[in-house]
Amino acid sequence: MAGLSVPPPPRTLIGIVAWVGFGLFAAANLYGLLAEQTGLCRIAQPLAATFLLLAFVASIRTWSTTTVLATIGVALAWVGDTLPPHLPLDSRLGSALAFGLAMIAYAAALRPLWLQVRDSLRMLMAVPYAGVVIGLYIACFDGAGDLAVPVLLYAVALAAMAFLAAGVNSLTWVGGTLFLLSSSVLGMSWFLSGAWVPHHEVWIMASYFLGHAFLLVGILRAAPRAPDASALPASGGATLVIAD
Repeated sequence: MAGLSVPPPPRTLIGIVAWVGFGLFAAANLYGLLAEQTGLCRIAQPLAATFLLLAFVASIRTWSTTTVLATIGVALAWVGDTLPPHLPLDSRLGSALAFGLAMIAYAAALRPLWLQVRDSLRMLMAVPYAGVVIGLYIACFDGAGDLAVPVLLYAVALAAMAFLAAGVNSLTWVGGTLFLLSSSVLGMSWFLSGAWVPHHEVWIMASYFLGHAFLLVGILRAAPRAPDASALPASGGATLVIAD
């Protein structure tokens, strides 16, 4: 009936609480960085990642290839936010691998949406992303050392994700751009000697948190909200069952 609102499912409340939790722990992480409270950051960042994963899953109306792949991406990002400091290897390598796989999952989730929409203006504005990634990689190559190959793979996955995100909707476009900004500042702080950005850790994490939120909300908005009608049985008709 027109004008009749349908009450949201119970899980919507869980989603709202989870989004609020994500925002609170993200803010706590940024405060910890500004106040140089390392202990607070170690607690707040994994919790922000956990609440983001819960918020996204709780906000999904209909499971599809896009939402499954995006969930895998959020889970891999959770790994990148949580586990690298506890692994017996360079934490930068662990982060690059986890987030590189997350970018691949996000790119795969965005691709079918990009094929349906293809906003030409946003795609045109995203073309310089490749130049930014290539320029930064060349500048950081010497400082990357043994991490040059993993960083290259991450950079390619990031550029692909940002380009596809730009062609879906405004939210994913902003999200992909903020991801690119976050990774660019992070790469300069890790590998580019002499580069200095005031409070770079705060800018990295602020753009990362915002980028993640914009990207995922954009995916939720663009993802199919009902199963493909062609995959459903016709309603109202008889079904013939042949038994031997």
